[in-house]
Amino acid sequence: MAGHMFIPSWLRAPSGGWFHTTENANINGVVVLTGYFALLYVLYLQGERNTVNPQKTYSLETVKRWNAAAAKKPESD
Repeated sequence: MAGHMFIPSWLRAPSGGWFHTTENANINGVVVLTGYFALLYVLYLQGERNTVNPQKTYSLETVKRWNAAAAKKPESD
């Protein structure tokens, strides 16, 4: 029922408001979805870059650096 309520003309958008469908709505949808999936792909790659594979062999230097970081005590205020 809210769609049939009176809306004063000074509140209406000149383009037709929320329910207005533009001529290029499909193109706009494709652009938005492409950007959305591009962002998801970048976030996926970032997560994969930060993943540690327990079956992979790491150099001794890397393991020593990790052990040193784990042994550090956090500073207390």
